[in-house]
Amino acid sequence: MPDLMHHLAIYWHLWTVCAVIGLIALHCITRFVVPALRLKTQLELANANLKQLTQQAADTHIDLGQIQKASMPTPALQHAWQQYANSLQAHWQGAHSGPLGAARQRVSQLSRAFFAQMNLQTDEGRLDISQIEHMAQSDAQMTALWTEYNQAVEALQQLESAPQAPVGRWQASSHAENYFTEQAIVDSPLQTHFYAHIPGILTGVGIIGTFTGLIAGLIGFDVSNPERVQAELSQLVQTVGHAFLVSALAITLAMVFTWLEKSLLTGRYRQVEMLQQHLDTLFSPQAGAQQVERLTLATEMQVGLSLKILQQLRQAAPAARTR
Repeated sequence: MPDLMHHLAIYWHLWTVCAVIGLIALHCITRFVVPALRLKTQLELANANLKQLTQQAADTHIDLGQIQKASMPTPALQHAWQQYANSLQAHWQGAHSGPLGAARQRVSQLSRAFFAQMNLQTDEGRLDISQIEHMAQSDAQMTALWTEYNQAVEALQQLESAPQAPVGRWQASSHAENYFTEQAIVDSPLQTHFYAHIPGILTGVGIIGTFTGLIAGLIGFDVSNPERVQAELSQLVQTVGHAFLVSALAITLAMVFTWLEKSLLTGRYRQVEMLQQHLDTLFSPQAGAQQVERLTLATEMQVGLSLKILQQLRQAAPAARTR
């Protein structure tokens, strides 16, 4: 015991540096390594549940609330899922499937045929609504095509206003990577930007230990007494040697932590990518293609309705004047 106290009294600075290195290592293990391993288990659970859902039949009902409870165990995943779920749209029936899809295709085909015929007759010139109405009434082929187009528009309106039977499908308007980002799922919860500097901090602490040992050894080195020079020199060498050992320990820990940090982060990033792929497979993002198609059809229907209203107004105008 006295020898230990004497050793601590001589090398107190080196033991202080070792204690700081140990506290840093313990902090990294409890605040980074353990949470990263816990996140690994949570992401494995989420990917396993989503993979099971992707293997179900295409018409299987998907419960969004159940996905949040079973596959989103962390607050970051739950927040990202809430934002992502708000962007999902009920995909009751495909745009090109069933009676509704057939009606949309028919309206689109008749619209292209009608306006293509009209462009041929006007040599690609500019038209207004009154010219379109006059051309539709003056040509028998255009009149028949216009009548057929109106009937198709009315049939499409009836189908779209009728209640549709759900088939349990949801469709995303954008890719999952826009919501389930590496920054939100991994970097922020694990504070990776802070712990990326830990190797540099450990190296710096080791260098401080080396210089502290050198300074302490040089301060205690006494050359005034020739009889004690050899003993003082031996003490200096031992102090410097211990200081270099502390520095080597710090550098080794820095290298080990760098390897461990990169391995853990790479694994978590890979799991996040798998999560994004499962969600994209499950909800089939269309990036707004279907919305653009429906907007185009709505515009065509609006033009058709405008022409129809104009026809009715022109027919009603002579009757009103005769009165």
